[in-house]
Order: sequence, then C-alpha cells, then structure tokens
Amino acid sequence: MPVMGGGDIMEMSPEIQWVFDMAWYGEAKREDGSMCEEHPPKLTSDGIWERLILKSVGLNIWQYRLPNLEIVILIVFFFWQAFNIMFKKLGLSVPKFSSMMLAGILLNVILTLSGNNSIIGEILVPKNRIDIPGCLGSFGFMIFWFLKGVKMDVKRIFKAESKARVTGIATVSFPIIVGYMLYKFKSVENRPLSSQHYDTLLLMESLTSFSGIARLLRDLGMNHSSIGRVALSSALVSDLVGLVLMMTSAFFASYSLIGGMLMLIEISFSLVILFAFVRPLLFKVIKQKREGRPIEDKYIYGILVVLCLSCMYWKLIDQNPALGAFFLGLAIPNGPPIGSALVERLESFNFGIILPLFLSATMLRTDIASWKDALTFYSNDEKKFAVASLVLLIFLLKLSVSVIVPYIYKMPLRDSVVLSLIMAHKGVIELNFYFYAHSLKLLSKDIFSILVLCIVINSLVLPVVVGFLYDPSKQFMCYQKRNLASMKNSGELKTLVCIHRPDHISSMINLLEASYQSEESPLTCYVLHLVELQGQDVPTLISHKVQKLGVGTGKKYSENVILSFEHFHRYVSSSISIDTFTCIANSNHMQDDICWLALDKAVSLIILPFHRTWSLDRTSIVSDVEMIRFLNFNVLKQAPCSVGILVERHLVSKKQDEEQNLKVCVIFVGGKDDREALAFAKRMARQENVTLTVLRLLASGKSREATGWDQMLDTVELRELMKRNDSRMEIEESSTIYLEQEILDGADTSMLLRSMAFDYDLFVVGKTCGEKHEAISGIEDWCEFEELGVLGDFLASPDFPSKTSVLVVQQQRAVVNDD
Repeated sequence: MPVMGGGDIMEMSPEIQWVFDMAWYGEAKREDGSMCEEHPPKLTSDGIWERLILKSVGLNIWQYRLPNLEIVILIVFFFWQAFNIMFKKLGLSVPKFSSMMLAGILLNVILTLSGNNSIIGEILVPKNRIDIPGCLGSFGFMIFWFLKGVKMDVKRIFKAESKARVTGIATVSFPIIVGYMLYKFKSVENRPLSSQHYDTLLLMESLTSFSGIARLLRDLGMNHSSIGRVALSSALVSDLVGLVLMMTSAFFASYSLIGGMLMLIEISFSLVILFAFVRPLLFKVIKQKREGRPIEDKYIYGILVVLCLSCMYWKLIDQNPALGAFFLGLAIPNGPPIGSALVERLESFNFGIILPLFLSATMLRTDIASWKDALTFYSNDEKKFAVASLVLLIFLLKLSVSVIVPYIYKMPLRDSVVLSLIMAHKGVIELNFYFYAHSLKLLSKDIFSILVLCIVINSLVLPVVVGFLYDPSKQFMCYQKRNLASMKNSGELKTLVCIHRPDHISSMINLLEASYQSEESPLTCYVLHLVELQGQDVPTLISHKVQKLGVGTGKKYSENVILSFEHFHRYVSSSISIDTFTCIANSNHMQDDICWLALDKAVSLIILPFHRTWSLDRTSIVSDVEMIRFLNFNVLKQAPCSVGILVERHLVSKKQDEEQNLKVCVIFVGGKDDREALAFAKRMARQENVTLTVLRLLASGKSREATGWDQMLDTVELRELMKRNDSRMEIEESSTIYLEQEILDGADTSMLLRSMAFDYDLFVVGKTCGEKHEAISGIEDWCEFEELGVLGDFLASPDFPSKTSVLVVQQQRAVVNDD
C-alpha cells in the first residue's frame, strides 16, 4: 500500500494511481479521459474503521452513493417544505410544485456562490459520476405521470359540456394558428429562432396539460367547484388534442416519409399492446377477484415491471419515455380495485419524496445568469429575448381565447377570467418536455433556462391571482330565503337527503315517512349517495333519473340506495317524489357537491346523518367516522338552505296503530334555529298518528314581554299554539301540545329533559337552541359535538337515559340581504 507514515501519500505513476483509485475509491480516470467505475459500486462506508485506517485517503461520508442520495433527499425535502409552509402562513395560494421549483433554484444559487469544489458542490453535483438523485427523480416523474394517466377518465370527453369542449380545442389550436402565421409572414433574415426551436416552443407553450391542471386545482381546493369541473373537462380535451398534434408534428419532423411512417407504426404497436392486451387482461383480473378483497401484490409489481418496459420501449423509438408511462396509465382501469390501489400505494411517497428530486435536478441545470437578458428590452442576445416574447405572446393568446369562449356560453366574466388563468397555467409536465428536449440538444442551455424561468413565474403568479379573484365562500350564496320558517304551510317542501352507509338508508326513509305530504303540500326528496373518490382525478355526479343503471353509471356503488328508495316510493309512500343521485368525490370536498345540488334544485332542507352509528339494540356505538363529522361541519358553514343532522338511535317511523302515535317533542328556547325546528315539527304534526309537543323553556324571574326582534318573531310563531292552550282545548283531541316551563340554569334543564326522556320517540331542537340563555348555563362546557349545539349534544350523549333519536336543525345562513 503506497502510504507513508503520517498519512502522506507517495508519488505514484499513472498506472499505479489508477489501480490505487479503483481499489479505494471504486472509480478512476484514465489518461485518455475515460472514466472507469466499479460495478456494483460501494454504496456505504465502513464507518469509523475506515477513517482510523485510511485517514485522509478514504472517501467522505457524502461521497458514497447511498448516504449522498439520503442527504440530497433530506436537503430538498427541507427546503421545499419550508417554502410551502411559508406560503401557507402568508395566505398565498401557491401550489406545491412551485415550492419544489423554488427549492431547486435556492440550491442552484447556493451552489453558484459556493462553487463546485465545496462540500455542497460535492453533494449536489458529484464529479465523474452518474447523478443518482436526478435519475431517481426522473423515475419519480414517470410514476407521477403514470398515476395521472390512471386517474384520467377519457370517457368524460363524451360527457363534457360543449362549453368545455370548445374551450379545450380553442385553447390549443388558436395560439398555434396565430403563431404559425406570424412566423411564416416574417422574412428568414428577421427570424432569431430556427424553425426547429420555434415549432418546439409553439407546440409546447400552446398545450394545456390535464395532469398539471388537475394538480393545480387540487392544491387550490377548486377541483369540486363549478369552475374546476369546467377546467378539468376543458383540460382533458386540450390534453388529448395536444397529444394528437404532438404525434403529427413528430411525423412531419422526420427526415423522410418512410421514417415518419415507421415512427407511427412503432407508436401504434405500443398503443395496441397496452389497450388491446394489457387493459383486457386487467379487466379479467378484476372479474376473478372476490368483491371487497384488495388487489394482490403480485399484480401491483407486475404493473410496475410493465411500466419500466413501456418507458424503455419509448426510449428506444426516440420518444419521451414519460409518454410510455402516461399511456400505460390510461390503459389501467381507473377506480377500485386496481387504479385506487396504485394511487394509494405510490402517490404520497412519490409526490413528497421522489418527485421533488426531479424538479431540483432540473433547476440545478439552469443557467441563472441567462435570466437577466431575457427580462431586459435592451438585451444583446436577440434569441433570448425572442424566446421570452414568444412565451408571452402565446400566454396572452391562450388567456384571451379562454375568456372569450366561456363568456359566449354565458359564463360570468369573473369566472371566465379565472378559468382562463387556470387554462394558461404551466407546470411540471411542460418542464419535463423542455428538460427532455434539452437533453437531446434540441434546446440550448440558455433557451432552456429562460423557459424554466417562464414556468416558475407562471406557476407562482397565476395561482395567487386565481386565489385573489376566486372566493369559494360566495359560490353557494343564495339570493332567496330557502328555509321552512318562511314557507307557507301548504307549500312544496324540497329536501336533500344524504347517504354515506347502508345504515343511513332506513333512518332517512323512516323520517321521510313521518313527514307530511299530500297533493296540496307535496314533498320532493333528492337522495344523494356520497362515495369517496378513489383512483381518479375528476369528481362525478350521476343522476339516476337521466342515466339508467348500467356500467359506469354508479350502479356498483348505489344499487342498494336506489332500490330501497324506489321500493319506498312504490309501495309505502307514492305521494313523495324521489330523485336519486350518486356523488363520487374527494371526502374533503363533498360539501361542495352537496351545496351545489341543493342550490341547483332549490332545496329548502338538507338532512345529514350523524357521524356515529349505533348497534341494532341502540346501546353501543359501532362506527365513528370523523370524515362524516368534518363534512357535516362544512355543510353547516356554506349550505344555501337550512340543514338538519339526524341522530338516529330509535326507529323514527309513522306508527300504523292509532294507539301508538309517533311522539315528537320540540325544545324551544328562542332564535331562528328554534323557529326552523318548530316549522319542521309542525309539518310532521299534520301527518296522521304523529303527536307534537312544544316545550318552551323560560328564564325564571324574567319578563315574558318581547323586547327584541328575535323575541317578537318567536312570539308570532308560538301565537297559534298559545291560543290553543289559552282556550283550554281538549288535549286529547289535538295533535299538538304546548307547554311552558321556567328554569333557573342548565342543571334545571338537565333534570327536566331527563324526566321526560322516555316519553318521546324524537326530539327536534335548533342548533343554537339556548345560546346566551339560562337554559344551558353551566352545561355548555360539557358539549362534545359543536355541530349539534349544547342541547342537541346533551340529548344525543351516551349519558342520556333513553335512546331517543334527535334532529338538530340550523336555519339558512348563506343568504344575501337576510332580514
């Protein structure tokens, strides 16, 4: 070993130095400049023994492959999460992709200032070595685009509105036509960009990626809004039109007709294998799998192997390998069991850990110094300025056409502007294509750097402007009063009943059966079955009145719901009009679909199930789903009408035997929620075999005279009941009983309600019942579920003696110019 005392290294000949480097470093550079590397390379160090024996000869910890990869992952993860948290704290709607790109730019700046020979340079850009973090990041992008293909439902193109179709086609075709005409009308001497550069930029800047738009809307929380739905449909159309144009341009870019035909044959061969063999094979696997059982791991591993083979094939035919991953994703059946399993297993880890490596590696390859010339009008380099000008021109063309087309289709101008900003967004898909073109030397480093700058600015500014213009709290604002208290007694009642689980079907049907309906006072019920979106990007709302049961119409999700309510309508209560829907949506945004349907159908009352479900004997809790509770909270906040939450622990149904009337009790303290609860209970009292008791709680020792507007409205609502009570009408002959009780504090209220716990089948209370009143003094701190209010929570608590059902009602909140 050529080491002298003290760790000094002897002078060695080049041959001996090469052998020494290969033995200790695992890599060596020959005299002719070629690099030799030991395979498989040494991944990790020998620990402290290496430093004690080799001293300064051994490698540093960050020079080994595995520690280097781990350190890069940690650095990139720390920086992009720091940017993401900072933007959230500032209240800016910046997507996560933008935070990842900013992390890469920051690393580029640090590397530029410190130099390649510094420690950070050795970590980020190791010399004479394959960029393992960058390779892993490229694989992460392929996984990302593969999953986006899995979640894309191409059949939605045929279901899209004409507004979305025309917008999607015009957004791609109009900039290409205008850009092509401008280039052709310009003389050859005045063209700073070559035809190859211009065609590449024109095509890529005109495209609108569905994958990028879907991720943007998800980060902004708009994928379930009306604008988000139109944007997704438009982006889907635009994406497929762009793919066709891309294949066409690749054909004409070939040097010969034979070469172009050969390329089309190679691409067609890949698509035939994927859609004629792989897709049918996966459908056979799904049919053979037992319903409800998860997909086996061997199929997941097999799909990943096919993914790698598909990328390798597209690389061999000189096309972007990521396209192979995307087309394979399109061939995978979306949704459960295969599509959802792939998304569940791969998406979170890939998006948070691996994909940021691709964005950081891309940013590290940019030349920040070239950005200055692109941003100044007095640049010495016309090519850089021409690239920036072309990007700006196409952006303005896309922006204008995306505003005009939806506006022609009667979309509000503000919404059209928001939609145009979304359609003009650029992100990781465009970045990948530019990176691939740069690797093929189709784009110089300067042009590539300027395009990266344009994407960074686009992804930072546009989402912030969209967040400023779009206010989700106003999308369900109603300009009419849609509540029970403002309805006429003989008016039509429209309700929206929400179903999550099979347990909720019977409780909702029983409540509807107990509600009054007749030809003079009809009851219309819209039933919405809520299904969590799995393995897809686009939410779906299916009307089973328009679409018959069949493949792709929600039958596999909602068959029990549809048949149960059809049976109820046909054999139990034919006077109730039933219309059934299935909503397949992300659990965090289901409230948007509920409120949108309620607004569209002019519903007066939304009935939601409580998040807890009790056993058949109503003594124990069998399920407690926090997702349902979170959904109920959000619906209460933004509903365009009144909302009721049904806590069913006792079978609420109209008794056929006259001796066993359904006994309903309204706890009335005062306020608009209590008036709404009373209005619903009055309607139930008009039904045969339903007895209503109205218990009014009064503060002991205080005047009963109405001193405020709310109290005056309370008096008007109770006047009829009070007159009946004052006229000493025979209680036995009346279906409504009015009682008053003075109470001192919450303890009195608790004792009173416990004493009458077994006297009723259903309690109806307002959500804000008792707020700022002596009725809840001392018990408000014990409220467990805020969505039920203090008294509603008390009646539904496990400590309450009886297992009586409870309906908590909140009057319409989101109304303009509400009195």
